[in-house]
Amino acid sequence: MRVTKKGNVKLEADEVRVGNFFVKREDEHIKIQDINAIFSHRVNRRMPIGVWLENMWERAHHGGDGDRDAATRTLHAYIATMWSFFSVAPDDEFVNDALSVSRAALERHPEWYGVKRDATPEEDAEAAKEVREMKEFEEEVRAVKEREEAEDGRGE
Repeated sequence: MRVTKKGNVKLEADEVRVGNFFVKREDEHIKIQDINAIFSHRVNRRMPIGVWLENMWERAHHGGDGDRDAATRTLHAYIATMWSFFSVAPDDEFVNDALSVSRAALERHPEWYGVKRDATPEEDAEAAKEVREMKEFEEEVRAVKEREEAEDGRGE
């Protein structure tokens, strides 16, 4: 986004305007900025929020009229929330509330974040078996090493 000498806003090719905010797709990031550059937020496009933002950017930039309007409204709500969120000097209660809301979102969509569900009893048993086998192997290696060290000590 550039502001001309006359005060008009000129969008760049990979940018959409959302109210008084601008969303720009960069090489590896999505950048959000307000018109006065007081607020700027950049997210890697590979993070779950980056994937979501890029999808919203794509719909707002290239979607049909209805899709474009819906994506723009969604982006505006998200960005206005982030503006408010980042403008507050946090106290302990604010941080605790933010953690609760974040945890709830993670729990609603664990697959988005690569979080695995709880293991089944069969998976637990298999994991326990693997741990037992590793411990047995370690004990065997330790015993062989101790035997070799003992033999080396006698042969001198």
